[in-house]
Amino acid sequence: MNWEAVFRWIETHPGLASWVQAVGSIAALGIAIWISSSQRRDQLKAAEKAAKSKVDALVAVVESASMYVTVLGVMIEKKPGAFAFGQSWKLVHKQWLESSIHSLNQLPAHEFGRGDLVRGYFGIVSVINEINRLIDSAVNADALQELEFAFMCEEVLIKIEVVQTIWRNIQKLTDI
Repeated sequence: MNWEAVFRWIETHPGLASWVQAVGSIAALGIAIWISSSQRRDQLKAAEKAAKSKVDALVAVVESASMYVTVLGVMIEKKPGAFAFGQSWKLVHKQWLESSIHSLNQLPAHEFGRGDLVRGYFGIVSVINEINRLIDSAVNADALQELEFAFMCEEVLIKIEVVQTIWRNIQKLTDI
């Protein structure tokens, strides 16, 4: 085969330039579509990663509150006396629990992204608020009797078990 003849035919063929231009345009369109699709896919991955990071941060606040309530439960299980518990509640634990409640109340619940996480979040918030109310009313009673204190401790421990159960469910849902 004589390459000189092939090159001469390419240079002198009247419609070949338009065909080359058409093929080049089609290739350019294909590459542009591929690049656009690739960028869109990368944007979606970045958005999913950002959403997951946000949910992880929200869940970390719920985890912190749940852990504190668990620590409170451990203290109650050691059966401190009513007076000792009342003093430690007023000096330390009340502020810690209220800080947890405040942090939980600041969370935008709709950003958990899933209904079951939102329900778990609201469950934990309501139970922790109830724990705070129970302890506060018992400690602030005029004369806290040992029997009333024991009843309050049992009620609080039951509520803490509820928080722990909800937290375990949230852990399963978020793979923590």
